[in-house]
Amino acid sequence: MSQTKTQLVEGLNINTSAPADALAIDNSGRVGLGTSTANKLLQVGDRTGATNGCIEIANGNGSDPNDYTFLQFAQSGNTDAISLSTYRYVSGGSWYNDLRFNTDGTAKMTLTSGGNVGIGTTSPSAKLTITESGNVSAIDIRSADSNASLLSLGVNTSASVSYIQSNSTGSGTLRSLAFYGASTEWGRFDTSGRLLVGTSTAPTATTVTDSRLVVEGNVGGNPTGGAILTLARGSAITSTGQFAGEILFADTGAGYFGRIAAECDGTPGTGDYPGRLVFSTTADGESSPTERMRIGNNGHIYFGKTTLATATTGIAFQPDIGYGSFTRGSGAALAVNRQTNDGDLMAFLQADAVEGTISVSGTTVSYNGAHLSRWSQLTGIDPYDKTVRPEILRGTVMSNLDEMCDWTCPESGDCQDNEQLNKTEISSVDGDPNVAGVFQAWDDDDDTWVNDLYLAMTGDFVIRIAAGITVQRGDLLCSAGDGTAKPQDDDIIRSKTIAKVTSTHVSETYDDGSYCVPCVLMAC
Repeated sequence: MSQTKTQLVEGLNINTSAPADALAIDNSGRVGLGTSTANKLLQVGDRTGATNGCIEIANGNGSDPNDYTFLQFAQSGNTDAISLSTYRYVSGGSWYNDLRFNTDGTAKMTLTSGGNVGIGTTSPSAKLTITESGNVSAIDIRSADSNASLLSLGVNTSASVSYIQSNSTGSGTLRSLAFYGASTEWGRFDTSGRLLVGTSTAPTATTVTDSRLVVEGNVGGNPTGGAILTLARGSAITSTGQFAGEILFADTGAGYFGRIAAECDGTPGTGDYPGRLVFSTTADGESSPTERMRIGNNGHIYFGKTTLATATTGIAFQPDIGYGSFTRGSGAALAVNRQTNDGDLMAFLQADAVEGTISVSGTTVSYNGAHLSRWSQLTGIDPYDKTVRPEILRGTVMSNLDEMCDWTCPESGDCQDNEQLNKTEISSVDGDPNVAGVFQAWDDDDDTWVNDLYLAMTGDFVIRIAAGITVQRGDLLCSAGDGTAKPQDDDIIRSKTIAKVTSTHVSETYDDGSYCVPCVLMAC
């Protein structure tokens, strides 16, 4: 044919009413569909008036489930084709059509009829599902710009976009990975592999260099506040012993070296969160931690025990009342050591004033400013009724009775053992050889037996002298028969000797004219 363009006219087309340029092949072998001026080997034009798209590829068996329709790209005879296919199937009585992108004969990406996209799966469960197996990254997003955003999430306004950004100072250097929300950095992995929260630069403290997590910040912007790290339980705590969070310390083995836990320490409720901290370590030869110390909801601190009971071995402190107890099965429960020189081992204060000490000098331990005292009771009064106490002046001379002190519990009826503490009364015998000591004070530390008293027996104290009686330093004293003491008629220590005057300084004078002076008690 002499013409430069060959046209297949309507007699060669399925649709006999098709225009003359429905299919055109020029002298260069280019094929045009819907166009007579193709500039590619195959070009599909959009004919004016077309209503059903440019290309339609149909499977003649489309009424059956599991039908495929392909657009395939491959060399002649190559079975590992690259193709675009539809997958028609029936599920639950409804027809579905997926669009699949295939390489090497298998689907690599699927767009379901419901609009979900699957990469590595033909059954995506979300708008985008990516699955991968083996030691392969599921997503690898890279940028040629060393400070470019790698992944952005959010609406198309700069103020609300969240994104991940990789940063470096130049080619070949380690990069940090930063996480942003609303253009504000929330956290980052720095070039040392540390996760930094609230800061983009780790503190310079040497202890931070080996940390894998650094949290920085001021509470509410308050410069006096610090960073907060919260461990929160995913469900409500309903009973004591349940823990809100814990920190475990371990290596790559199957055990733990230690544990710190916050647990419920009482009955929780609305606005009521009683808690305790429990510290545990693992013993040699074991693989799980054992509790060693706890701080209760009331601030009480326990070492090796979980109760204040003194019958249980361990140590307990009650900081709210300034009390501590030490219990040991055998041996000394408390050791006090002064290492470099002689001096006080312990000091005893009242109203912030030192009233006595225990000191060491060489191999000698001294009890300074102290005296020996014991508990006693009066006869004939109710031990549980504080209102029946008689007035007894400090330093009053007291005499022994044969009746023993009774500490019977009013609720249970149980009586405490007592084989050495007897009751006493105010001495009424002149030169009484049966003097027990002098009245010190009522014992007000006990809310049950409220009429117990302290009886000073031996050591430094004061003694009451009757009005009009004069004493001198060095005088030996005996009972005057009215609760006061008087000078003994000789300087020989006898069974009736109560004390020796150490000073004529009067520390107190009573309404009846009697007065107290310092002495060394010798009542036992």
